[in-house]
Amino acid sequence: MRIAYSQAFTVNIIAGYLLTLLGALLSLVAAGWWVQAREWLDSGPPPPAFRALTAVAFTLFTIGIFWQLVGYLRLEYAVGW
Repeated sequence: MRIAYSQAFTVNIIAGYLLTLLGALLSLVAAGWWVQAREWLDSGPPPPAFRALTAVAFTLFTIGIFWQLVGYLRLEYAVGW
């Protein structure tokens, strides 16, 4: 059976990849917000919404990477490792 037709590939690796992309996109949004918000860069800590956005972005990115790793390890082709 080809790897593209494997259910483990489709469910785990593609879902993990999409989570990783979403985390990277949210990180880019946070970076744009950081560049535009010059008023609080020197005056104190960033607002809670910014900290929440960066935490969600980092969490989604990390979960996506680990989800892909689990998907690769669960493939039938990786049994011989």
